Amino acid sequence: MHTLRVMLILPFVALLAACGPRSGSTPATAEAPTLDLAQIVQSTLQAQTAQPTAVPATATALPPTSAASTGSIAGRLNYPADSLPAMYVVAYRVGTHDYQYIITQAGQSTYTIEELPPGTYNVIAYTVGGGSFPAGFAGGYTKAVTCGLAPECANHTLVDVSVAAGEVATGANVLDWYAPLGTFPPFPEQAAMATATPATQTGGIAGDLTYPSSTLPALRIVAFKVGSDSYYHVETKPGQSHYQLDELPPGTYHVVAYVVLGGGVPGAAGGYTRMVPCGLQQGCDDHTLIDVVVTPGNVTTDVNPSDFYADPGTFPPDPAP
Repeated sequence: MHTLRVMLILPFVALLAACGPRSGSTPATAEAPTLDLAQIVQSTLQAQTAQPTAVPATATALPPTSAASTGSIAGRLNYPADSLPAMYVVAYRVGTHDYQYIITQAGQSTYTIEELPPGTYNVIAYTVGGGSFPAGFAGGYTKAVTCGLAPECANHTLVDVSVAAGEVATGANVLDWYAPLGTFPPFPEQAAMATATPATQTGGIAGDLTYPSSTLPALRIVAFKVGSDSYYHVETKPGQSHYQLDELPPGTYHVVAYVVLGGGVPGAAGGYTRMVPCGLQQGCDDHTLIDVVVTPGNVTTDVNPSDFYADPGTFPPDPAP
């Protein structure tokens, strides 16, 4: 132990000698306190054996990044047609005028809107327009979607989606394109559509008529709007082989022709079914009515209600008086 003290003391003695007043320097006006040599050694040993100081438990963390302080909404997309158009998918923050949107590509069946401040949102999709698709046709994530979009699911109220920081709210599926026109607000980027004339806000259905007989009777062509009790009809004359229904609200329809008079069985019904594009041939036995999509300003053509071969009761009865 004495040897260790000597080894530690000698360097400090030399250090103190070297730190004395230099030649020509001005002496201090007050004397510094005198330290005992043993105290110096003891302080040095304590300094050499001290442990690093830990970060206090109450240290303030860095502010969260933008990604950690926002959330996202994600879901599926569809459209009442054989293909998906490009869409604006918009998240409206409930109780504010704020909204945020993305633009999807044609054929894109899912979406994610990111960097949304925490809060409650409603989600609506609008067609961008172009090709055979209209601009501004709207579909929503509504209670009809959570109900399953069955015929009895007629509540088109938008569903509130809660967004929390750092989380993705999934299942916000924008599938309800069957609400009455004007149910959803217009997209602010397409506000000019609100001034469109009524003629451009409706569409039509047209097609050819046949009947399994040598003569074509007069027919009543009825378009049933899917998901509602609404229907629209037009009557043809005997021998008339073409029809057109105009001023139909946008939506999805089933089309059935009923014999009125003149050479056919009164009340007999023929539908636009999967059997029609199959060719009405042997082996074509699917009498399921085909969904016909009506969009603003367009006439959906080649809707031919020619399947008079289904069993009675397959199609809805004629609702017209």
